[in-house]
Amino acid sequence: MALAIDLLVGEPPNRIHPVVWMGKVIGYLDGLVERKEPRRSARERALGVAVSIIPILIFVLLFTLLLAALRNWLGMVVWALASAVLFSTLFAIRSLETHTAPMIEDLKNDDLDAARAKVARVVSRDVSKLDKAHITSCAVETVSENLVDSVLSPMFYFGLAGIPGATLLRVANTEDGMIGYLSEKHRYVGWFAARLDDCLHYVVARMSVPFIMLALALLGKDWRNAWRAARRDHGQTTSPNKGWPMAAVAGGLGVRFEKIGYYSMGDGKVPTDPNVIADTIKVMKVTAVLFFLLVLIPLFAFIGINVQLFLEDLLLGWL
Repeated sequence: MALAIDLLVGEPPNRIHPVVWMGKVIGYLDGLVERKEPRRSARERALGVAVSIIPILIFVLLFTLLLAALRNWLGMVVWALASAVLFSTLFAIRSLETHTAPMIEDLKNDDLDAARAKVARVVSRDVSKLDKAHITSCAVETVSENLVDSVLSPMFYFGLAGIPGATLLRVANTEDGMIGYLSEKHRYVGWFAARLDDCLHYVVARMSVPFIMLALALLGKDWRNAWRAARRDHGQTTSPNKGWPMAAVAGGLGVRFEKIGYYSMGDGKVPTDPNVIADTIKVMKVTAVLFFLLVLIPLFAFIGINVQLFLEDLLLGWL
């Protein structure tokens, strides 16, 4: 049900989106941290742990308790529906397509200003001077990078621990995006969020490569080169994880992903054909469905549902 909701309906409005709520709590706590001069790194690091842990506890406990109450008072059918709706907001297949597919038409029409405006919403780099090839590269990098962060990792942790597991992952990932090592302001406060996010994605990033290769094979792409590129180029990103899916997709599609001055992965030229964006979206979708069927469902059936029900019963027992 969650997969169908995401693919057919997409994301709910921001005012009721759980990830938006997570961001507001994280932003509020981050705003409480005093940055005094001279900088006291140990103090800010300690506060950074609290800024990261408190939202995780809030949302894991809140969602688990909510589902426990629904199951206890309204039965398993309502519980299953609520779990599906909630889980559908914790991963983002359609959203990745929604944010990148519109660039294809802009690039085909050589409307670079419109394409730059759209790509600026999904990357943090300066896009004002990017040419057509590097705008295209930004779009496909975004889809392939977020294949792990926004799709496979939430599915993996849902498989291991149901809604509590997926919620923990999504809060931690949101924290990393907001306060992880992105500026001098968050140099110390964000250290724990950045490290936690790296740890949570570590296994899934490496698991993603064989699923990407299988998706490429099903789509008639060069799956063998995906493995070669992933082994060769995965270490070029500052993140220990993002390079794996990015290099695999670049290698499989026979193109080069390039962020000037930072990395260049894959083979061939930086893509100028906007249809590469559509191909990357297809790879992302097929990989997600394969992972859903082959990893999430078996894990959840044998482990995740039992962990979720155990935690729900534990909370109800305490209350």
